[in-house]
Amino acid sequence: MSYGNDMSHMVSVFVPIDRDRPALPYDEFITEGGRHPTAFAEDPKYGGHFYAKYKFPNGRGVTVICGQMFYSRIDAPYEVMFDDEDDPYGYQTDEELMILLAKAIGDM
Repeated sequence: MSYGNDMSHMVSVFVPIDRDRPALPYDEFITEGGRHPTAFAEDPKYGGHFYAKYKFPNGRGVTVICGQMFYSRIDAPYEVMFDDEDDPYGYQTDEELMILLAKAIGDM
């Protein structure tokens, strides 16, 4: 886990301002998202923590999280967890996130 990267800039991706869902790939399948529950009790020195939960038509669920207390950093901000797997995919780039989500939905 990386405690040296402030992820506050990711608020524009996970917390919608001018739209109804986060600005992530396959956003039509996002069932909930925003500030991660740890964000409300976090120490400000650790920056932002965010999440988005997906539910795909094939039944697969995926959670994408971002923040200093997770497996994310400035150049690879996403940690991805499939509901039917035990280990997360940490330090994912935008492209790697897209590939994992495409596999989850069955597009690949």
